[in-house]
Amino acid sequence: MVMKQLIFSTGNATKFANAKSICDNYDINLVQNNLEIDEIQSEDPERVINDKVQKAYDQLRKPVIVSDDSWEIPGLNGFPGAYMKSINSWFTPQDFANLTRSLTDRRVFLHSRLAYTDDGETVKLFLNSHEGYLLEEPRGNAGPPSQKVISMAGDNGLSIAEVYDQDLKNDDRDVHKAWKLFCEWHTT
Repeated sequence: MVMKQLIFSTGNATKFANAKSICDNYDINLVQNNLEIDEIQSEDPERVINDKVQKAYDQLRKPVIVSDDSWEIPGLNGFPGAYMKSINSWFTPQDFANLTRSLTDRRVFLHSRLAYTDDGETVKLFLNSHEGYLLEEPRGNAGPPSQKVISMAGDNGLSIAEVYDQDLKNDDRDVHKAWKLFCEWHTT
């Protein structure tokens, strides 16, 4: 049986590689398409991802899936929310460490969202929230600045950057649960 291709619209090579690894386990042929999508800015992450999947579908006119992450640091009243990508372009790893140094609540939450549409009308959302904590000092080299100061539950105290530096298997990490939820839904 030949599987139909499923388009994942992302310019992030790491996100695509992780998603493809998971989809391969479900015999889903995931292909990357790096569309130029002007993302809206909003503090409502569901509004952001719904707009993003609609714009991707409007350009492709084919079934498409998109992803969007938001980050919540309770000790900073939910900062940075949907703005982590922008913050990563402004902050260094040490800026993150300095900003959070005095926090007693060092929890951080990654809210990973996927949105899929095959007709441009109906959107199916998948969400996984995953807890981590802020490290006191940056560690590791891979990825954007925030990944050097955040450790996710289940990563044995390693920063996200260290997980990638060590090329540890990524598709079984709980942070990728939204992809597993999508694959299970898509293949049933």
